[in-house]
Amino acid sequence: MRRIAIILTLLLLTAAIIDLPVILASPAPELPNGPYVDELVYTEVEDESKAVRMVDNGELQIYLWPLRKVEDKRFAEESANVKVVKAYSGVWNLFINPVETDPEEVGFNPFSIREVREALNYYIDRDFIARELMGGFAYPQVTMWWVMSPEYGRNYPFIMEYEKKYTYNPEKAKSIIYDALYEAGAEYKDGKWYYKDKEITVKVFIRIEDVRKDIGDYVAGKMEELGFTVERVYGPAAKAWEVVYGGDPTTGEWHLYTEGWATTAISAYEDWIPYYMYTSPWTGTVFEIYRPSPELVELATKLNEGEYKDLEERYEWCERLTDLCLKDSTRLWLVTEASAFVHHKDVGNIVSDLQAGFYGLLTLRSIRYLGQVGGSMKVGQKAMFVSAFNPVGGYKWLYEEVIRQAFSDPYGVYPHPHTGRYMPIRAEFEVETAGPDGVLPVPEDAIIFDPSTRSWVEVGAGVNATSKVIFDLKMGKWHHGEEMSMADILMSIAMGFRIANPDDPLYDPASVTPSLETFVKKLKGIEIVDEDTVVVYIDYWHPDETFIAAQADVWTGTPWELNALMASAVEAKELAYSDTRAKEWGVEWLDISKGPSLEILKKHYDTLSAENYIPPEISDFVTEDEAKARWKALGDWYDELGHFCVSNGPYYLYQVDTAAKMTVLKAFREYPFKADHWDYLVTPRVPEISISEMPDVVPGVASEFKLKASVAGEPYSKVNVLATIINPLGEAVISKSAELTAPGEFTVKLTEEETSKLTPGTYTLLTLA
Repeated sequence: MRRIAIILTLLLLTAAIIDLPVILASPAPELPNGPYVDELVYTEVEDESKAVRMVDNGELQIYLWPLRKVEDKRFAEESANVKVVKAYSGVWNLFINPVETDPEEVGFNPFSIREVREALNYYIDRDFIARELMGGFAYPQVTMWWVMSPEYGRNYPFIMEYEKKYTYNPEKAKSIIYDALYEAGAEYKDGKWYYKDKEITVKVFIRIEDVRKDIGDYVAGKMEELGFTVERVYGPAAKAWEVVYGGDPTTGEWHLYTEGWATTAISAYEDWIPYYMYTSPWTGTVFEIYRPSPELVELATKLNEGEYKDLEERYEWCERLTDLCLKDSTRLWLVTEASAFVHHKDVGNIVSDLQAGFYGLLTLRSIRYLGQVGGSMKVGQKAMFVSAFNPVGGYKWLYEEVIRQAFSDPYGVYPHPHTGRYMPIRAEFEVETAGPDGVLPVPEDAIIFDPSTRSWVEVGAGVNATSKVIFDLKMGKWHHGEEMSMADILMSIAMGFRIANPDDPLYDPASVTPSLETFVKKLKGIEIVDEDTVVVYIDYWHPDETFIAAQADVWTGTPWELNALMASAVEAKELAYSDTRAKEWGVEWLDISKGPSLEILKKHYDTLSAENYIPPEISDFVTEDEAKARWKALGDWYDELGHFCVSNGPYYLYQVDTAAKMTVLKAFREYPFKADHWDYLVTPRVPEISISEMPDVVPGVASEFKLKASVAGEPYSKVNVLATIINPLGEAVISKSAELTAPGEFTVKLTEEETSKLTPGTYTLLTLA
C-alpha cells in the first residue's frame, strides 16, 4: 500500500519576539499614579544612523522608528549600550491613482485602467525589494493581509495560492499592459507610449525619508522600461499628505505613491482591512471619487460590519475579497518589514506589541529607568508635526499617533499586545449576544441620538439588537482637573453621529473611520445604569466576543466642552476637522495644540464661555454650575499652557515647539492607575510547538497527528493551532484547527474522506500558532 510521507514545518508568527527585559517593580506603595517617568521629550531624528548612535551614547533613551540599514542593525547588535526588540510593524506598498483624468488638460492616466493596475503585481519584483532594497529584513507581501499577522496565518491556505499566482513575471505583465493600453487608444512609438499624440507621463511621488526613496526609484525605473515618460516627484510626509491624501486626484499631480503603513496593535481579526484600504475616504480623497466594483464594496462593507454567520463564511469572504482587491489593485502590496526597534540599556520594563513593536499603546506607559522611578526620557521620532492634533480628523500619521497614545485614553478597550484580542483599558466589559441569528430586546427607555434634533430620545417599544455589552467605566479626572462624567461619553457619541451625517454642517467623510461608520449604523440603544456603568445595544456579532465589545466601545478621550469648542469653529467654517475639508474650504486643518487654529479657537472659547454654553446634545446631563466649572477649567488650562489639548491619559501635553521639532509630555499624577498597572504584559508568552511522532498517512484511512504546545518548558493550552497540509506542488490541500485533547496537547484529525484526496508523495504539515 502506497504511503504518504509528511514533513513537519512549524511557523510561529510571534516566536522571534521574546527578548524583552523584565524589571522588578518597586514596592507598590511607593509607586506613583500614572507612568514611572516624570517626562517624555519627543524630538525629531530623521537619520536612523544618527538615532541609533544617539541611543548608544545616551542622548536618546528610545527610538520610535525601526532601523532599516544593515550596518545600523549590526551596530545596534554589537553595541553594549543598545538593546534591540524585533517586531513586524511596517508594510510598504504602492498607492495607485485609479481616477480618470482629462487627457487634454492634465494627461492620460494609464492606471485608470484596471487591467494595468492588476498587471503591476506581475511586474514589480517583490523578492528584489525584500532582498536587495531591504537587506533581507523583509518578507514579500502579495495580498492585503500582512505577513506574520494572525490573519495571514488564518488565511494562509488561500493566500499561498495568490502568492503563487502573482509571482514575478515581467513578460506576462507587459503583455497585459500593452494590450490594455492599445485597447484604450494609446500608441507605442519609438519606445514610448502616446495618447492622442501626447507622451503618457507617469508621476511617481517618492517619499525621501526612508527606504521608500530606493523603492520609488526602482519603481520609476520599471515604469520607464515599460515606455512611459516618468516624472519623479520627491517629497516628505507633509507634502505627500497635501498632494496624495488631501489633494484632488483628477489634477494628475501623482499616479504612483510609495506608501507605507505601520500598525499600532496586533489584531486577531482584521475585518476592516478590505474596506479601509480599498473603499474608505479615510485613506485618501481618491475614494471620494473612485468606486471599485459593486461586489468589492458590498462584500468589504459586510465584512467590516461583521455580517457573516460563522468563521467558515468569513473565511470565504476573505478569500473572495483577496481576489477582488488584487484585481482592483488601487493598493499594490510589496513587503512586510522585519522591524528592529532600539532602546538604551538603562531603560526597560517595555511592553512591546508582538506585531507593532514600540508603536504599541503601552510602550511608553510602561517604560522606566532601571532601578529608579521618575526622570526625564528622550524619545526619538522619525518625523514630527505632519498631521494635525485633533481627535476627530487628526492624528492621521504615525508620528502624531504615538504621541497621542501617551497622553490620551481614547479607547475603553484595546488589543492585547500579545494576542490581538481586546482587553480593558478604561472599560471592563461583559458581553451577551444572540448572534449571529438571534436578537435581544432593547429596553423601551434606552436612549439613542437623533441627529435631526441633536438630542437623545427613547428608542421605544419593539426594538431589538444582536448583542449587548455592559461597560464598567473607570472614570477619573481630565488633565485640567475636572472629573469625567457620562456627559462626556454622550457628547462624543453624538459628535460621531453628526460627523457621519451628510445633512449635518459638521459632516466630514474624511473623518469617518470604518469603525465609526459601523457604530453609527449598528447602534440600537444605550442604557445609563449609574454614573460609571452603561449598557450598549448593537446589531453586531463576532465569533470573538471581545471584538463585539470593541465595536460597542463608547469611551472617549475628549471632554465635552472641547468637543463643543471644536464644533463651533468647524460649523462656522473657520477650521476643518480633516485636511480634505480644510483644502476644500480654504481654511486651517483644526489643531488644538499649536498654530493658527489656536487664535480661532480662543475666539470661539470666549463666546461659548461667556454664555456658559451647554450643547443641546447633553443639555439634560449637565447643570449650569457644572458647565461653568468646565469652561473655567478649559480657559485656565489655555492660559497656563497655551493650547486646548486636554485629555485623560497617563501623561499630559505640556509643550509643543515646532521650531525645535520637539514635544514635551509630563506625567499626570492623578491618573487612576499606578505605574505598574501594565507590568504583567512585559514578558510575552510565546508557545513552542512540537510533534511527538510523525505518522505515515494511507489514502482513504483516517489518521491523526499529535502536537504539543509549551511555554518555558511547561504545557500551554491557551493557543489556537491551525494545521495545513501542503502537497508536493506547494498547494494547500487540507487546512483545519487542531483540537485540544489534554493540557498542552493538541490533535489534528484527518478523516477517511480527507486522506482519500491525497496521492502518494512527500507532504508538508505547516502549523501556525
